[in-house]
Amino acid sequence: MKTTWFDVHRVSLGLSVAMLAIGAAAAPAIAQDKSLTFSVMASGTYDKAAEALAADFQAKTGAKVTVAAFPWAILRQNNITDVVTGTNQYQVMSGGFYLADIYQHFVPLDDYIKKDNMTNGLVQGLMDPGRSEYFNGKQIGFPYGTDVYGVMVNDDLLKQAGVDANFKTWDDFLAACSTIESKDAGVACFSHPTGSPEQISAFFTGDYDGTYIDKNGHYALNVDKAVATGKLIAELWKHLPKQGNAMSFDEANAAFRDGKAAMLVTWPSFANAFLDADGSPIKGHWHQVSFPGPGFPQLSQWQLFMVDSAPDKDLAWDWMKTFAGPQAAKANYEKFGIGSPWQALYDDADLKAKHQHDWPAKLADLPRAQNLVLTGEALDFLNNTLQDIANGRTSPEDGVAAINAAWANFTVPQTLADVAVKVGAVEK
Repeated sequence: MKTTWFDVHRVSLGLSVAMLAIGAAAAPAIAQDKSLTFSVMASGTYDKAAEALAADFQAKTGAKVTVAAFPWAILRQNNITDVVTGTNQYQVMSGGFYLADIYQHFVPLDDYIKKDNMTNGLVQGLMDPGRSEYFNGKQIGFPYGTDVYGVMVNDDLLKQAGVDANFKTWDDFLAACSTIESKDAGVACFSHPTGSPEQISAFFTGDYDGTYIDKNGHYALNVDKAVATGKLIAELWKHLPKQGNAMSFDEANAAFRDGKAAMLVTWPSFANAFLDADGSPIKGHWHQVSFPGPGFPQLSQWQLFMVDSAPDKDLAWDWMKTFAGPQAAKANYEKFGIGSPWQALYDDADLKAKHQHDWPAKLADLPRAQNLVLTGEALDFLNNTLQDIANGRTSPEDGVAAINAAWANFTVPQTLADVAVKVGAVEK
């Protein structure tokens, strides 16, 4: 009979529990110490904002907050693994729709939100299903870090090329690429963080206006529309900077800032402060435009979740209010570039005057921005296959067939199925 990891883990867990019991008897004061661990994305934005708030939070509450920061894909996996294995390291988690498989382990927040009137002042619509997260009709996520995928344009280069940046569709955007590059052979049409595989889905959702779930309740793409979008992405990838199919966020931002790319397609919160920094050659020479269609721009609606194993749920809620509440919104934006769910930020007269080049497009796109209705597993397969299509490793036809074949075996969680109906993502 084989000894499995679970056997070893069970023995180890038993010893650990016994040792903890002895330790608790010997040192009861330690058991009473207040502490909380918060899992968040390592981005130089959300994690740094949490670290900056942790000291004041400890001074006010006596509770030490440990910020556990990981890259996006690792964060997602760590959150899921922590719950599924019962490790329970994290009391508050940062995430989104891709955690749907563990929604049942998140505490309903309705009573907390109502008690502290935490809907008052939020940007309209951000608490709607498909933007905030729900399970069995109860709200389990509270929004922070609101962002909408964007297109930034170099005013000088587009004027030089005679291109009007009012792109209605991605076909319009693609047509502009040839014009831009014909005017200056040293300038690429656009840059994008291509080295992060999950980012490619922004182009897919922006162009694809088909459904994601079929009549039988299974994940499936409309073949003709998805193939057309795959072909478009493969053409777009030909207009990246030289050797630009593996760019980091910083590299994509720098290519645009330094005039090596006429446009930038990315999350504004990861770029705007960099582009507008003192000494930036593009400061005052760029603006954000409305995201092309006919699909939708992706919504980055980071949510805070309280895990049901959290021993002190009031403490967990206090941290959630501190991190995501309106009091921290302006500092989080100005210091770390975190887009806010609070309307007061966008009504601030001084900030509003400074952001006439980017906020109008972002706020205009926000009402049509959506989360995907895909599980993390389904989204991974979509992104990986789109990468193969974009880089010529498979044809759009074969890629879409592979996606639908794989998706037929993926379960659609009921909570995402419900949202999909409301946002029109289900085949009629």
